[in-house]
Amino acid sequence: MTLWFAGVLALVLLVFAAVAFAGARRVLFVSLAQRIDSVATEILVSVKPSVNSPFGPVSPITMLADPSLLDSYAGPGLYIEAYNPSGYPIGKSSNLGAANLPSSGYQPWRALPGTSGGWGVAERTDVGPVLSHWHTIRSGTATIATLYVAESLGYTEQTLKALAIFLAGGWAIALVLIASASFLLARTAIGPINEISRAAGEIGGEDLGKRLNWHGRRDELGALAQTFDAMLGRLEAAFARERRFIADASHELKTPLTVINANAQMLERWAGRDERSRDEAIAAIRSESAAMAQIINAMLTLAKTDSVDQSAFEIVDLRAIVQDVAAALTPSAKKKGLNLETFCAAAIAIRGEPSLLRQLVLNLTENAIKFTEFGSVTLALRRSGANAELEVRDTGPGIPQAALDHVFERFYRADPARSRSIEGTGLGLAVVNNIVRAHGGSIRAVSDVGKGTTISVILPAIELVEENAAS
Repeated sequence: MTLWFAGVLALVLLVFAAVAFAGARRVLFVSLAQRIDSVATEILVSVKPSVNSPFGPVSPITMLADPSLLDSYAGPGLYIEAYNPSGYPIGKSSNLGAANLPSSGYQPWRALPGTSGGWGVAERTDVGPVLSHWHTIRSGTATIATLYVAESLGYTEQTLKALAIFLAGGWAIALVLIASASFLLARTAIGPINEISRAAGEIGGEDLGKRLNWHGRRDELGALAQTFDAMLGRLEAAFARERRFIADASHELKTPLTVINANAQMLERWAGRDERSRDEAIAAIRSESAAMAQIINAMLTLAKTDSVDQSAFEIVDLRAIVQDVAAALTPSAKKKGLNLETFCAAAIAIRGEPSLLRQLVLNLTENAIKFTEFGSVTLALRRSGANAELEVRDTGPGIPQAALDHVFERFYRADPARSRSIEGTGLGLAVVNNIVRAHGGSIRAVSDVGKGTTISVILPAIELVEENAAS
């Protein structure tokens, strides 16, 4: 890419130099032509028949034969010569010496606007290359003389040659500078990109700890390197979560599988001899199978909410879902001697998936009932600006401050020893967190040890009137 850029830039400079040379050449030739035309015009005016002479009118031929007249218009590099219709010289400027202007080698040259006569460029004359203008002098309808005014091209050619050398030298210097700049550009820009490519090639799924650590660069490549390092950090964290998830899932599934296997072996040995052992084994297998099913369902829900398709969302009345969940879990709360209270304002519509939103409310409420031994569990739903805010409060033992930042992590247990005595998968709040994130909301937990916990969920609400009008 750098070579292409350098080549294109060099070509552009070459074209510019060629255009500049052609423009300068044209300017010089036009300037010469204007000077020649001006001299020729003055001579033609001066050789008109004169009536002021004491000897009577003087003919143009007589005047053109006077060297002093022609010398008064000639100058360095400017030559004048006149010929009669037969081709014999009438007169010429003294700077011509024995040389003559007419030549068979004249090449036509474009005439200037407003001029008459002929124009031509001769490369070979007795005085060298010239630009010449010739004009026919008439008396009535008869041609009596032809006037040649020529300007030497020697100085012009020297000027053009010097300009060509200057432009060629400048182009060569520019070419060297372009090559140097291209090399530095490739080394400065492409080199770091190659380093990033090498770093990316060295990264594997087992080792995501490599970083570029380009802290001193403030250009676009520095920003790219920082973005690359941040991406590696996110990938490393994601892989760590995945490994932890697999390890936790394996650990959680290991216990019920062990119990099921042990009871299956017991059934194989004692099912026909001891009905009590058979019933206990079947009950244990049923219980552990149900526990495994809960874990697997929770994991499937997590996978679903990791890549939820919002195009499948619909308008949902969140108040109806809260009331439905409260009605379904009231018997469980009463069985533990708890009051399940519900405070809902008017209907609040949000855009989401009904089954996931129901599981969100269900998980939060079940979790509160599970860890509350006495008192009450409260579901409160209200409108807060453009959002719907759901609060689930309990009077349970509370959560230590150090554990609040981790309660939404998968398989996290604030008190593992106590949690083992309580049924659950350890995925309930993680599922809730995923569902909230998939619906563009936020969740937070506030707890006071010994007094209870409040979990607040904020979800974007919609106006039913505006939505209906739009549809």
